[in-house]
Amino acid sequence: MRFDPLVAHHGRLSILAALARDDGQEFSRLRSSSGLTDGNLASHARRLADAGLIRIAKVQREGRTLTHYRLTPVGREALGRHADSLRSAMGEGPAEPRNACLAVSADETQDAAGPDGGPDAACPSARAA
Repeated sequence: MRFDPLVAHHGRLSILAALARDDGQEFSRLRSSSGLTDGNLASHARRLADAGLIRIAKVQREGRTLTHYRLTPVGREALGRHADSLRSAMGEGPAEPRNACLAVSADETQDAAGPDGGPDAACPSARAA
């Protein structure tokens, strides 16, 4: 079992978790929700941004420059994989399949039937099969 050290680090995990709960935070709010110091937040956020897990933007508001943070889709997926690894370490499986539609084959289209017996609208690959 392997954990991604970029995500598993306490400080970076705190940032990812805070942004997963409430995306689009400014520096002071993220500092408070993550519990990190100014320097730790800036340093760990830069590493996450360099890896493409978060986006950092400088915005002007009322004559002040504010730093704004957002979780990227890549970051959300990395956090989900980390949570899955933790569940696996505890002897549990993932909460839900990451993308169950990818596994649907022509033989499995019955399993992907929606409430009316037709292909489930949430699973486009079932319609194509």
